[in-house]
Amino acid sequence: MRTPVKIIVSTLLILSMCFTISAQGAQEAAKPQIKTIRALVWSSTYDQVVVPNNIEADFEAMNPGYDLQFERIDYDNLDKQILLAHATGNDYDIIQVNHSSISQFVAGGVLAPLDSYVKSGNIDLSTYSPAAVDVGKVKGVSYAIPFDPDCRILAYNVKILKELGMESPKTTDDMLKIAKAAYEKGYYAMAGQLSKIMFCIYDLGGFLLCFDTHVYEEIDGKYVAQLNTPEAKAYMNWAVEMYKYMPKDTNIDDTLARSMFAQGKVAMMWWTPSQIKSVIPKFPNRSDLEFSVMPVGPTGKNGSAMGGYHWGIGAGSKAKDAAWVFMEYANKPEKQALLARGLPADTKAFDYPPFNIPDYNMFRAQLETSEYPCPLTSVFPKVAETWHRRFSEALLGVISVEEACKKGQEEVQAVLDTIN
Repeated sequence: MRTPVKIIVSTLLILSMCFTISAQGAQEAAKPQIKTIRALVWSSTYDQVVVPNNIEADFEAMNPGYDLQFERIDYDNLDKQILLAHATGNDYDIIQVNHSSISQFVAGGVLAPLDSYVKSGNIDLSTYSPAAVDVGKVKGVSYAIPFDPDCRILAYNVKILKELGMESPKTTDDMLKIAKAAYEKGYYAMAGQLSKIMFCIYDLGGFLLCFDTHVYEEIDGKYVAQLNTPEAKAYMNWAVEMYKYMPKDTNIDDTLARSMFAQGKVAMMWWTPSQIKSVIPKFPNRSDLEFSVMPVGPTGKNGSAMGGYHWGIGAGSKAKDAAWVFMEYANKPEKQALLARGLPADTKAFDYPPFNIPDYNMFRAQLETSEYPCPLTSVFPKVAETWHRRFSEALLGVISVEEACKKGQEEVQAVLDTIN
């Protein structure tokens, strides 16, 4: 029997289609799968460094096969969004973590441990700020890599000091002498927002480190308040005296305080990295502005309070290996310099723009010995809120230094005892 031509043709067409589909399937299978990396960052980081430096496209060009997607969130909602994503099982792969939130996130299981990645990866932490690296660890385990810390240095108005016949301040005693003399001439010694809760920790409170002590310390595995010590009392007497020569408007904000400094109304100012771009242009004469490291206190200590941000990987991330690829990219010195809004954590990054200019030299020197104002426990925000009340009352003369230190000690210790 002869097979009909139509059946033969149909059979060949079916076989051809199956071959084509099979070949297409093999080609699709051979194509590399694009791996998506979801990154959550503070809106200022996104707007000021991610977009201007075209980080998404640059990373993808250097790492084909990855799709980097940034999501931005305002500062007040950053932690809330991180916690919400974790609670709903939708963890981000890369998280920008505030240094003060690391302990809380680790306690809540939000961050993935990074030791295995650090051990086998290409990030050399030996040239990083030791304090910034350490704060990314909890009980010796690394959970976050620093990329954007900051610290404080001291800025002063050269013109005002010359008018007073005084040299640049080297010690905390020098600062008080300048403060009193400047005030008598119609200038403010310093300016800042007393009503801001962190004023007692990072702003005027940052000088506590120059007196060789902290709000609290870890001693034999316990967190112990240090506010009723001789060092803390010496600092508080200094701070109360300094505040006599500062503006008495407790709600003066940082923007106004810095503008007053640029306008020549303030003799000295604690200076942060962000002020390089925001305040220097306001000075009519750049030569009126000079920097030094923080002053030396009574015991010979030179201390500077740190803050800033780390990169973390979400504990529930489904793309941890891909996230680490971004971590290695972002922590190359030249890339870290582009991503840091404050200061780069890696000292090698100071050799790259925008940090390779003289205005950052004093920060580079100060960063080596800078430290966080106290161990960053899960109750750190509550400690700041608790101490702020007594600190501000002492500065305003509502209570004595002795009373502020005694009550501060008792109340802060009560907060610390909730985790001891």
